[in-house]
Amino acid sequence: MKHIGIIGAGISGLTTAKAFLERGYRVTVLEKSASVGGVWEKSRSYVGVATQTTRDEYAFSDYPMPAGYPLWPSGEQVQAYLEGYAKRFHVFPNIWFNVQVNDLSFHKNHWLVQLTDLKTAEDKELRFDFVAVCTGTFHRPHLPVIEGSESFIEAGGQILHSSQVKDQEILRGKKVAVVGFAKSATDIATTAADCAAHTTLLYRKAQWKVPRYFGNKVNMKFLLFSRLSEAFFSAPKKSWRLTLLHTLGRPIVWAQWRGLEALLKMQFKLKACGMVPKHKIEDQISCSLGVAPEGFFEKVKAKKIDARQTVITRMQGREVYLSNGEAINPDLIVFGTGFTQELPFLQKEYKEMITGKNGQYRLFRNIIHPDVPQLGFVGFNSSLFTTLTSEVAANWLVQYAAQKLALPANEKIREDMISMEEWRISSRPIAAEFSGTCIAPFNYYHLDLLMRDMGLKRKTSLSPFEYLKPINPKDYHQLLRGKGKAAVKELKPVPDYQFY
Repeated sequence: MKHIGIIGAGISGLTTAKAFLERGYRVTVLEKSASVGGVWEKSRSYVGVATQTTRDEYAFSDYPMPAGYPLWPSGEQVQAYLEGYAKRFHVFPNIWFNVQVNDLSFHKNHWLVQLTDLKTAEDKELRFDFVAVCTGTFHRPHLPVIEGSESFIEAGGQILHSSQVKDQEILRGKKVAVVGFAKSATDIATTAADCAAHTTLLYRKAQWKVPRYFGNKVNMKFLLFSRLSEAFFSAPKKSWRLTLLHTLGRPIVWAQWRGLEALLKMQFKLKACGMVPKHKIEDQISCSLGVAPEGFFEKVKAKKIDARQTVITRMQGREVYLSNGEAINPDLIVFGTGFTQELPFLQKEYKEMITGKNGQYRLFRNIIHPDVPQLGFVGFNSSLFTTLTSEVAANWLVQYAAQKLALPANEKIREDMISMEEWRISSRPIAAEFSGTCIAPFNYYHLDLLMRDMGLKRKTSLSPFEYLKPINPKDYHQLLRGKGKAAVKELKPVPDYQFY
């Protein structure tokens, strides 16, 4: 393998480029935007966007975020951090910006990429020995099709996706309706409440959100980002300890989750807001777990945000009709309805293998498909600390490209992919979101498998405190280089699936 093609220069593309460059490969990164950052790139970020994960946890293992950053860095700060990472590890000279990938097809043991230089409109072709797709879970903004939306625009109304709200001035003095309950929707509604003439939030159902500080005292990372907290979820494969916890210890698990729900109801005053979710919190926690914007529930309670559990059915001129029989007449509608994940450029036969008819991605370890040669995916294992899971996946992919991994036979790999798909459907439906590319809340479980495949240690120490401390990317800087005090089991050609 000599020439590696990487599609995308976001978090996953940058760490994948670094991993291949460190091993002496020739690398070309293809990026449609004018700068690095992916979803954090300025043209795709909305006003006030910040991380959901704390500063020191949302970092690469060998490149910490600046200590001067706040605990929850802004979008601009993350963008600057990623630019610094690309410069520090000499990735920038290998990136071709403003280029669109039109077609990716496999011919005679090579991948051919048909692309367009967006600056010159010139079409070109490149040939690669191996390709890493790093386009991530946020590919194309999703705007639902609603009857009459054209008449709303013709009558002077404006419809935007949340990623297009770049400045408060877009919201100022207007009657704003925000659609959705995920991070971008509640962020923008919270911002609009301070500058818009009127702010309405329309949502299908209330979702659990977590605070930055539980009980206004305990940083969220201590309760959400440890091995112990992850153990309270029912994993697809369990060790005897986890089996015991989720059978004989089931009352403890139940009490832990109900206690957390009670704390959130009290801290956010959810009953007074009319926003008590009807589902269990453990059934929701995944990559879409939302950190409540500061002041959001307070503004809902004070009616600064007019929150309505309903959806838009149709529009007629400036009238927007809702499923509850009401109508509103906003100046601006902002859809915080997320993104769709697509592979429009990939050769059809391989795309059908990878995605299937149900749209769910079929990838072993969320990285490769055994029947698709010389191709891998990084960032399709999104998590609560995606910088780290992408970095470890990138190192795994380099070992795979060099044929140095002791993996099961292809038949066993296919069985594993089918088993995981069935588990997502039958046991944890929320795992199907993001087309099955979210590995949260089983972040450690996933990392342990990747480290095990590479024959590396999974923990820096055998101390029981390893189960209590929050994730620390710096630990993986040692582990990825084969350092640490913890013992590692002998690598087997077909790894078992013990959690610890």
